[in-house]
Amino acid sequence: MSALVHQTVDVLSSYEGRDAAITFTLYFCCLLSGFHPRKSTWHRSLQRIYKRLEDCRVVLRLYDDLGILRDFFTYELRPGERNQIVRILKCLHYISWLCYYPAEHISWLGEMKMLNIDGKLWEFYTNFFWSTALLTSALWNAYVVLQYRSQKNYTKEKEEEEKKSFIPWTAARNAMLATVRDGTEFIVAVNCLPRGFLWSSTLTFIRVGMFGTCSAFLRLYALFKFEDNH
Repeated sequence: MSALVHQTVDVLSSYEGRDAAITFTLYFCCLLSGFHPRKSTWHRSLQRIYKRLEDCRVVLRLYDDLGILRDFFTYELRPGERNQIVRILKCLHYISWLCYYPAEHISWLGEMKMLNIDGKLWEFYTNFFWSTALLTSALWNAYVVLQYRSQKNYTKEKEEEEKKSFIPWTAARNAMLATVRDGTEFIVAVNCLPRGFLWSSTLTFIRVGMFGTCSAFLRLYALFKFEDNH
């Protein structure tokens, strides 16, 4: 029990842990608000918390582009990814995030009346790049899971040939969690796009809250270190 408490404190003390906890809270508030009539005090209060926490995350992300820029160049400058499909998806993923952050900053500055811009257009750019980043992440992680499943049928000779690219269970498990995590958040991201894009602007508060809470919970779960008995 004490170990779990220490881990919880450590997770919440980190930037990733705090962001995941805030995300979980805001989507959970959105989920709860869906069970109350729109004109009720509870619905309005929960939606107000949801919006305030969402604004909080926007401010916390003001300098995240530096981190993603570092990750992009670290990935690009290291020895090449053997699988070209994964490499292409990862490159598109990083490029999407590199476009997302400036778009969100410009959109935020426009909302603060510091820039004279078309707010709806920049909000569209922000949500479009957010959706693209999540989709590419979900696809590459799903591909890793498929590779892990296919390698179970390898012969001894094939295993030796593919030894360098062999995927361990822990990597496959993390890829499965990431697929569900980013897949559920992708559903929320598409809903934020203008009407006409897939299921955009059609999800209820309960559905947005459900998918968002699921994604945030998996982000939190991944930050805890549990013993692997597989």
